[in-house]
Amino acid sequence: MRITGKVERLKWDYFERVDIPEKLRIYMWDCENDAYLEMLLLRTLTYGSLEDIKLIFELYPEQTYKIAFKYPEIPRGAKYWVRVWKEQMNM
Repeated sequence: MRITGKVERLKWDYFERVDIPEKLRIYMWDCENDAYLEMLLLRTLTYGSLEDIKLIFELYPEQTYKIAFKYPEIPRGAKYWVRVWKEQMNM
């Protein structure tokens, strides 16, 4: 993590509000029933189990793929499985 210099903030791509699936509510501790799509994707990819990531990928495949490779803090295991599932979809 860089501690000196200017910090660049990534701009959001997905501002639409979506309903939070019941299984993923644990990651959205500051939201009630709906949340911004990008926030839901980011937290699920960062904190979620493989089952949770697969669930969110099935709901939003294109958006999940884009967010997985946009943020550097997402674990590489999550990026790997998102890439594998994306390739399986295209076959």
